[in-house]
Amino acid sequence: MIHGIYLSSHGANVQSIRQDVIANNLANASTTGFKRDVATFQMFKPEELRRDIPVHMDGERQREPGALAVDQISTDFRNGALQRTDRQYDIGLSGDGFLRVSDGQKQYLTRNGQLHRNIDGELATENQGLRVLNTAGTPIQIPATAAGISIASDGRVAAIMADNQQIPLGQIDLVSAPSDQLRKTGDSLYETQAKTPPAFDAVQVRQGFVEASGVSPIQEMTAMIETSRAFEANINMIRIQDESLGRLLQSVGG
Repeated sequence: MIHGIYLSSHGANVQSIRQDVIANNLANASTTGFKRDVATFQMFKPEELRRDIPVHMDGERQREPGALAVDQISTDFRNGALQRTDRQYDIGLSGDGFLRVSDGQKQYLTRNGQLHRNIDGELATENQGLRVLNTAGTPIQIPATAAGISIASDGRVAAIMADNQQIPLGQIDLVSAPSDQLRKTGDSLYETQAKTPPAFDAVQVRQGFVEASGVSPIQEMTAMIETSRAFEANINMIRIQDESLGRLLQSVGG
């Protein structure tokens, strides 16, 4: 019976973790460029989860399957739908690639293409104020006299002057990175220690669009209901087994 409580507690714990992951996805259902997380779990033998605990279970229970534990929380990097904004600074990425941005000290990768011209005349992310880097690793400077900008599908940026003359400003640094070596830092930003080669052949830029969140609210709500029920079932099993154990001890003691 104690073994049953042990297994049910593991089940409740993994469902609690999954709830947290789903809740975070739902909270970012409208966040531009957000990629949903997926919690995966693995079934272990009790002995595999108790290697650092000197007390062992009796007999064959030591090798019984059934105990769940977190395997990993991974990110689904599939492309989100492109939403038209018709804003000249907004860009949507189609394909596998990222923008390289910087706060002046650290560099990050992102697919959030909500951009603007900051007070220093640089092309920057709208929400975080991070500067978008060109292929030389420097910010893209937009002249104050520019009437607008043009961004080509390969990331080349040009200033449109009052006389419709276009002045090249550089090329947005579009890079690729192995998805299993990207670490989320919040605000649709990622860090990586891996090499980030150019991704101009793998990704296209669309001016006047942004990439929608990769979260499907209906899918996540369905998963949340399923997870909540599984969590409650495990908690109820713990309660029932605890009550049964209490009655057993009372009968033995009586």
